[in-house]
Amino acid sequence: MTTTRLVTACGLLAGLTAALPGQDGPAAGAPLRPPSVRALAYSPDGAVLVATVGWSGEPGAAAAWDVTTRKQLWVGRGPAGHPAAAFAPDGKSVVVADGTPTAVRLDPRTGKGLGKVGPHPKVVRACAFHPGTGLLATGSDGTIRLWDLAAGTVAREFKGGHPAEVSALVFSPDGRWLISTGPDGTRGWDVAAGTELKDAVKQDRGTAVYGPTFVAPDRVLFGDNSATQHLLELPSGQELLRYKGWGGGIAYAPALGVAAFHWHSPEVRVMDLAFRPPTAEESARVEKLLREFDDDSYAVRVAASKAMRGLGSAAEPALRRAAADGPSAEVRMRAREARKQILEEPLRTLKGHTARVGPMAFSPDGKVLATGADDGTVRLWDPLTGAELAQLEVPTPTGR
Repeated sequence: MTTTRLVTACGLLAGLTAALPGQDGPAAGAPLRPPSVRALAYSPDGAVLVATVGWSGEPGAAAAWDVTTRKQLWVGRGPAGHPAAAFAPDGKSVVVADGTPTAVRLDPRTGKGLGKVGPHPKVVRACAFHPGTGLLATGSDGTIRLWDLAAGTVAREFKGGHPAEVSALVFSPDGRWLISTGPDGTRGWDVAAGTELKDAVKQDRGTAVYGPTFVAPDRVLFGDNSATQHLLELPSGQELLRYKGWGGGIAYAPALGVAAFHWHSPEVRVMDLAFRPPTAEESARVEKLLREFDDDSYAVRVAASKAMRGLGSAAEPALRRAAADGPSAEVRMRAREARKQILEEPLRTLKGHTARVGPMAFSPDGKVLATGADDGTVRLWDPLTGAELAQLEVPTPTGR
């Protein structure tokens, strides 16, 4: 195992969930506790997993593991908390944050330094690689910068969205849109034009946005502080779906059509959220079950409700329409109940962490969910069965 000394910083990317807004870390003088995992990131090929550790105001660390063997590849430590990590699209480098105004690029397998990005006016709190160009977006002060890493220069700047700080960045899968978050709120951006999407995210006064996550190139899912989930379409900002959910920590696996949620808790809930149109066969099945919702036989109606729940989120659009415009009170009632179960009841709950879960990341193929927590561990799960696959001990920032 290689030990690397980190002396620079970076942040947050698509597929990586950092701490929720409002989670400020331990108070000064608090008793020693396990290191808090701040961020998780898989390499594009799923072969390497990187975790970062440490809150602002305390020492930080980063580590990498070979996903197949679970062997720790390297550890790096620094004087300040490491808020996040971001893999380059080609997988040849990873950017890690360590609480300073510059960003460090490392070899994912060895931890060897490959260069720095910056300096920035303030500590770098967020970064994400653009999927199309490989440009690195960073946020420290209120300006978002796109860096040409080969030239070591800023290729473009997005200004005026945030008055003082950018704490999270996530690109859409096609790189067309960018979502940024700061203490003042959440903004959407047209990357090619470099302009803000003024209507992308409408926030009421006192409403906080948590965990913006793209579930399709033009659709972003997020939670708010009333435990409500919102699905928005970009660039219009039209709300396509709203439902009571599980709070602010979100990770999504498009390959499987499942999402993971948590809310200041050691538990993670896995939900069926395919966000795709139903197939012709599924549509026919949904229509048949809706007719059976109105059958004269109570047993048939009950069986139809159970079968509808089994169809999962593919049935949601039809259930939403039936809940409003169904031909009878029975159909409308059963449609509302089935829709509520699909959107709000988890397929399974992952239990194992002994302290609050923070970052979550699905492997590129969606078959493994990594979760990090304040208990000093990263745990790997099978999201389809709920089985815990492995427990990885994260490094202590002090080396003890």
